[in-house]
Amino acid sequence: MLDFFKKRSVAIGVFVLVVLVFSLIGSRLSLDRACRKAEAAFFDADLLDAKDYYTCPGDQLEHCVDYATRLLTVIGMDGVWSDAYEALVQARLGLMDALDAKNIPDAAAANQALAEAVAQVEAVRASGADLPASYDDFDEIVAGFEGAQAVLDAPAYNEHLLAFREDVLGAFPANILGRLLGVKAPETFP
Repeated sequence: MLDFFKKRSVAIGVFVLVVLVFSLIGSRLSLDRACRKAEAAFFDADLLDAKDYYTCPGDQLEHCVDYATRLLTVIGMDGVWSDAYEALVQARLGLMDALDAKNIPDAAAANQALAEAVAQVEAVRASGADLPASYDDFDEIVAGFEGAQAVLDAPAYNEHLLAFREDVLGAFPANILGRLLGVKAPETFP
């Protein structure tokens, strides 16, 4: 049996096989890394908002965290505000975690949870609950939040990912290797 491996042709075949396997593994890791970078790059991309100002989704979502923090100081955590306060705290923490991880799906879910928590706060306010701070602060914070939280919208992110899929994953040889190796492309929003 050992004599079989001592043959030059077998040694060359084993060498080629090892090189091929490690090349495929390296290609897979490289394509996976490129996919994750495409997702993370969206946080830092300059996008045009509705007023044609360049915005950076990561910065805008950090503004959402800031607005949530300000809103927490305005509503307080006692009495009728306690449930809304807790929902706002949890949603804010979720968005902070997603921003640290630069995870788009988690950031989108946390951003939505934060929007729902703010809606819950607004419902409590609409029911006539008193605020410890002035009404102007509350209205200003909610208006600022609503402007900032809309930045992680599906169309802009989907356009970003479709361009990445076309430019990187659609180019030769990544288009063949990606399918062959089962590389998971970044998901678009439905």
